Amino acid sequence: MRSIDREVMLMLDDLEQAVFDLRRIYPSAVASSQSVKVASSSSGVPIRASGISDPTGDAATDPRRQRRQSRVKQSRKEIRASLTSAHSALSNVIKAAE
Repeated sequence: MRSIDREVMLMLDDLEQAVFDLRRIYPSAVASSQSVKVASSSSGVPIRASGISDPTGDAATDPRRQRRQSRVKQSRKEIRASLTSAHSALSNVIKAAE
């Protein structure tokens, strides 16, 4: 086997490890991106000059939460593209083996 082919086999091992890690980490990433932490106040509803505080709305529009959701969305897109590429590679290998 040529060195380039050995390198491809190592890349396939890396791909298997990446899929294993994705299966393990993806559910917690999705849960984290959907979580909304509402700050609690023991003194009742705080009033600001601009009106009544809306901690749920603040949590929903939190830029960190939006970044996490954006990263999960990008991950979905890249996983879909990876699957398409893997199918294409498999098709080419099958054709080469014929």
